[in-house]
Parts: sequence; structure tokens; C-alpha cells
Amino acid sequence: MDPLTHLAAGVVCSRLLPGPSRAWSVVAGAIFALLPDVDYFLVFGDRLAFLRYHRGITHSLLALPLLALLGAGLGRAIGGPRWFRPLFLLGVTVLASHVLLDLATSYGTQILNPLSTRRFSLDLVFIIDPCLTALLLLGAGGALYPAAWGRAAAVASLAAAGLYLLICGLYHHQALALAQRLWPPAASGAVREAALPQPLSCRRWHLLAVEGPQIREAFVELPWGALLAGTGDGRQAQAAAAGLPPDRGSPGVPYQPPQELAVRTWTPAPAGLTAYSPEAREILESFLEFARFPLLHCVRRQGRDQVQEWLDLRFAMPQRAIPFVLHLDLDEAGRLKSWAIGGVGRTVQSYGRKVWDLKSQVWTAGQRLMGRQAGAGPYAACDREGEGSSGAGP
Repeated sequence: MDPLTHLAAGVVCSRLLPGPSRAWSVVAGAIFALLPDVDYFLVFGDRLAFLRYHRGITHSLLALPLLALLGAGLGRAIGGPRWFRPLFLLGVTVLASHVLLDLATSYGTQILNPLSTRRFSLDLVFIIDPCLTALLLLGAGGALYPAAWGRAAAVASLAAAGLYLLICGLYHHQALALAQRLWPPAASGAVREAALPQPLSCRRWHLLAVEGPQIREAFVELPWGALLAGTGDGRQAQAAAAGLPPDRGSPGVPYQPPQELAVRTWTPAPAGLTAYSPEAREILESFLEFARFPLLHCVRRQGRDQVQEWLDLRFAMPQRAIPFVLHLDLDEAGRLKSWAIGGVGRTVQSYGRKVWDLKSQVWTAGQRLMGRQAGAGPYAACDREGEGSSGAGP
């Protein structure tokens, strides 16, 4: 969840619990609300470390009381012993709200870290949800009201936010049921389905199903009545063609009603390599540990070398480039030459053996000096040869 939503939730919680004073409670609630996201600064040093550790130990159930103790201890040093208990209770509550809001998204949160690095998610809301943020901001504004009005505003705000999450949960249940009816388990094995929230609407969902190496996806907009009724027989969904050119990383079709779904089937490209160097394997394993629906999108040949493009389809949206794409530049023996994390078909910030690699920037600058179109550099879109295929079908 975005920092503004966490900040609003922290201020709302500060209005419901006793604290050292009205002003200090608001300040403490705001600090506790943002404290777990201190790991966000990893993105400025190492993008791969950010994927590996963001929403990690600072978002775990183990760290929750420890961070509350840290904040309460600092409060004790400022205001004396009487500040410790109320700040500790406030810290536990606000930090728990932070973890709960992050769990509601599909990004994944390592709540059991360091015992386990598994990422848990409820798939209820998108990472940025303006409606949820607005509801919490209304309650946070109660900090400016008199004490009685401020507390009433905070209670109403939390109740409205809870109701909104419940509505999202009901829509998620219907979307997941639709995916399960659309792609029932085959005789050869089980199918893993998911319904992931999309931005700006609790009725729009990204349906995914994994069966063996293939991944099927569709983008649905549920009717308003789906909140209280079924979404219809998924077997009646019409599989329309949704083929994409090779330089596009997202479907070009809008959200469809349940009976007219455009279904895309992703098939991974052949890697062509049987072994990776330890450094390349470490980078790839870190990405695969983060990715929820990983796919080798394409392999582009450069002489004897190859560039692999790995996607995480969890972040796909109609007519939007997929973020968090891993590019691996490997030689014929699987040794790493450089790597990058960015979007599909874009010049991205690249790294070579964990130091800055200016290949993409130099290429782009050279193309601009020559008057050519930028963006067709070392990590341009993959050619059709070696690309993971896609097609229509249920």
C-alpha cells in the first residue's frame, strides 16, 4: 500500500487510543505508520535487493513488537516513563494496520520472516487504491477537530474502510470462482488460479491460471450484481483472440464482461541454456522467488550470446507495460555479462556484475546523436524468434 494510505491509517489509530498528548499521539502514529517501509530505500542502492527484501523483516510479525518497543523507548527518553505504555500500545496497533493493509494487496508480504520468506497476500485491493485512501484521510482529518468529533470521525473512517475491504473481498470471491469455472482442473493435474485486483475499481480483476508451463489470463469487469449473486457460468465465456505483437508486454484488450472474456495463453520461450553461472543463477533465483507468475517471455540472440526476458504476469494490466521485468545478458556458457530490471521493450537501468553498467545509457545517447529513435538498445523488444508464444483459448 502507498505511504499516504499508511500515514492516514496511523493518524486515525492515534485518535482512538490514549496517548501522551493529542499532538504527540498524531506524530507518533504517523512515524509508526511509515516505519516498516524504511526498507524502501533499498531501491536506491540495488533494485534486486529491493525485490528480495522489501516487505521483508520490517513487515514481519516478529518485528512488529520490536519496532513498537523501539518507538516507545524513544518516547520514554523524550517524555519520561509515563509515555512508554501508551506509545507501545499505539505502536503495536499502527504497525499491525500497516501489515494488514499490505497484506490486502497482491504484492506479497513476508509476515513470517525470518522463519520463512514466503510472501502472503489477500488480493483484495490494488497497491494504490484512491477510494480506501480517501476514506482513511477523512478520518485522519479528524485530528484537526475537537476531541469528541475527532474520535467519532476516526471510528466512522475505520468502519467505512472495513466495509470497503469487505466489498472488495466479496468481489474477489466472485472473480476467483469465475476463474475456477473457466479453467477447471485438467485430468493431467491441478490448476492454480488467482484473481488479482486492478486499479480504480473493485469490479475489475486480473484472472490467472497456471497449468504446467502455460499461464492463461483474462481481464474481467464484474457486473454490479455480482456482489450478491453469481457471475454466470464461466464455461460460457467466449475466448476471443488477443494476440500481441512481440514488442508489447501487456494485453491490448480492455476489461470484458464475464460472458465475453478475451483469454490469452502464455507459453514460455525455450531457454536454450542448460546451466547458469553461480552469479546468474543467484539473480534469476531472487527474481523467481519474488515473482508470483514468472514466465520466460523471450530469448534474443546476439551472436553467441543471448538476452533472456523474464516477466511477472502478476503486474500485467491492459495497455500498460509490465514492470519488474528481468533482463539477463548471458554468454554461450551461461556466464552473466550484465543484467537489468525494468519494463518490457524499454531502455532500462542495467547492472553488470553488481556495478553500474552504462550500456543502455550510452546506446540511447548514441542513437539520439545519430537522430535515430531511442529505445531499441541492448534491451529492446525481443524478436519473434525465441519468443514465448501467446494465443487465444479457454
